[in-house]
Amino acid sequence: MTNLTLLLSLLLIIAGCSSSPASVIDRAQPPSIRIKTHQVEVGETLYSIAWRYDLKVDILAQANNLDRSYLITPGQTLSLIVGNLKSIQSPIKQYRVSKGDTLFSIASEYGVEVQALALANRLESPFLLQPGQIITLDTNALKTAQGKPVQTSKKLTSVNQTKAETPTYSKNLEWKWPVKGEVIESFSPAKLQKGIKVKSVAGSTVHAAAPGNVVYAGSGLRGYGKLIIIKHSDMLLSAYANNEKLLVKVGQSVQHKDEISKLGLEGMMYFEIRKDGDPVNPLNYIK
Repeated sequence: MTNLTLLLSLLLIIAGCSSSPASVIDRAQPPSIRIKTHQVEVGETLYSIAWRYDLKVDILAQANNLDRSYLITPGQTLSLIVGNLKSIQSPIKQYRVSKGDTLFSIASEYGVEVQALALANRLESPFLLQPGQIITLDTNALKTAQGKPVQTSKKLTSVNQTKAETPTYSKNLEWKWPVKGEVIESFSPAKLQKGIKVKSVAGSTVHAAAPGNVVYAGSGLRGYGKLIIIKHSDMLLSAYANNEKLLVKVGQSVQHKDEISKLGLEGMMYFEIRKDGDPVNPLNYIK
């Protein structure tokens, strides 16, 4: 075989190999790991757990058969599989009293008259409640009690004349900057930036961006440092991260003027607002 013939044979072999490359189109991607459960740790609340996994708190509660008290205990295992749940459909018939609750705050939360709620539960003024106590929210019982006077140890009185001990959620929220500073990182979900970063000065005081109730205060969420979450309505939550010192506790009501935390030496605050469980641009709310 001549050198020319040998060279032609080698070229034909190479061309034949290159015409049938190995296919990579049908190669399956390895299955991703999905977290299905969460074990409750000390200091966690259902709000902080829902925040961690980008879930709506009432949907997480429904998936775990929790009532509106959202009471959880350390060591409890929660399911994170919410399926196609959208909202709690069945009417709430009972409420488990949490620390800091009053009859007035419960009535405000569920949109019922305090007087009817007191009568339906056979409570007398001054309507003292104990953590763990079950309050009925049964519609029939509330309708029967509607408009009737409440019995006290001395005389009949109308609960409607008594002022609530805790504020109701405002329907027309006015948002203000929680701290003075410069926005150095903007809201960009595509870049996994669910909030904004504000550069202030060391030790700056942080205020609530809007009135509400503290539903989480701690350092249990990785990446947030010392964190505060405030509930402003059934749909709106705000979060204040990277604090050096927390000045409020879970269950505490706050107003614009109230100090909630102190920043550290870097003076950096991370701020989020979530509507119905989804991150939204804080700059669309803060004036």
